[in-house]
Amino acid sequence: MRILTLAAILAAFCLANPLSVRSQQLKPDTTRDFECYVQLAERRMAARQVFLLADSDSALNDRVVRGGRVETVPGNGANPHKVSGGLIFDWVGSVFIPGTKLDRTLRMLQDYDHRAQYFSATIASSKLLCRRGDHQFRYTMRLKEPAVIDVESDVVWERVDPHRWRCTSYSTEVQAVGKDKGYLRRLYSYWRFDETPNGVYVEGETVTLSDPFNSLMRGLGSLMGINPEKSLRHSLESMREALQKTGAQFPGPATGVADCGEPYQPGHPGGCTEAAQ
Repeated sequence: MRILTLAAILAAFCLANPLSVRSQQLKPDTTRDFECYVQLAERRMAARQVFLLADSDSALNDRVVRGGRVETVPGNGANPHKVSGGLIFDWVGSVFIPGTKLDRTLRMLQDYDHRAQYFSATIASSKLLCRRGDHQFRYTMRLKEPAVIDVESDVVWERVDPHRWRCTSYSTEVQAVGKDKGYLRRLYSYWRFDETPNGVYVEGETVTLSDPFNSLMRGLGSLMGINPEKSLRHSLESMREALQKTGAQFPGPATGVADCGEPYQPGHPGGCTEAAQ
């Protein structure tokens, strides 16, 4: 209880002092190491033989379907991954949402103006900035976790077949509100959705970059919710709760907004090796 109270006090203090501080410029080596990690991680995802991890792991499938659990596993070995001037956390989360449909799931997730209603544990506010058709959106949100942070992201949706979709979200700007503690520098996420007659599977992989913290600081941060795995778990739990709420209506993305232009693409430096993973 004391931990939750302290976290609430800190959040209230930051919200009462809404000076937006641009994240410090990453060092070139940190940027390169992160972009190399992302490049190799995306290559790994593309080479995967199954659409969902649960497709090839019967025990995982049983836990998320029959057990109704939200499951998280490291995306690429033990976290964190140390890079020059930073730490990368790579987590994969899975949930099964019984009784819902794929189109309903997409309408809720693409309702970017109301994300704080659906993800109240992690998001304080959100706003759609622009869109290009039904496949690209750019929006901004104010995170409550891992701290009070404004994140602008570019999201591209892709229909795989009539029953499966995936989307990729890249943070294009990250700003701390109040004192910048370096909890979040980049937030990239990769989502897959698979509709079955009984419900929808959702799988998300998040790759985040933070400043380097020693084990003690990471432990203290974890107690206060500064933990990418917990944030991913909260997002999946909130998604399931929102979609299963009786009578809930989701308007989908707003119309009449500006055109986004070309989708954002992360850097792809040459010479990246598996050592970056």
